[in-house]
Amino acid sequence: MELANYFNRDDGSLPEIAVQFASGEGVVAGLNLLFANGAQDISAGGARLWLKDSSGSRSFEGPRDAELVTAGVAEPLHLVLANITCAGSTLPDLGVLILSDALILDYRMGPEWEARKIDALLTLLRDLERFGGRVSATEWWGDAIAPLLEKVLNQQDTT
Repeated sequence: MELANYFNRDDGSLPEIAVQFASGEGVVAGLNLLFANGAQDISAGGARLWLKDSSGSRSFEGPRDAELVTAGVAEPLHLVLANITCAGSTLPDLGVLILSDALILDYRMGPEWEARKIDALLTLLRDLERFGGRVSATEWWGDAIAPLLEKVLNQQDTT
């Protein structure tokens, strides 16, 4: 079974990879990493941050807004990010759900996920692990397939 099969065959789904953190600080650091690697919010109509106390919303202003989510001041927030560059490759657009203790990445499967872009995503996931993240795809990929991602993440050379 090859990892590429879970990226380059477009079946219309948006598979998810969860990066769980021990604290909100890891979530904020992880989102900062995405933006430091060139991420740009391309959410349709612009992402909106929903504040709990006022039941109002405002436009997403940048990665520091994750602090409001992790502090419980704002509702979880979903962004669509483009132009994330890692290991010399620009990744296809990624969805990012910001939770109080996790970043949930989702992606559109398709032929743009060639080997070097999969490797670049794996590099990004390893970088998120360095901020204390624990990567898992079990919820979406299932118990039989998710260990493949985790095994590849633990290898130094994925080519």
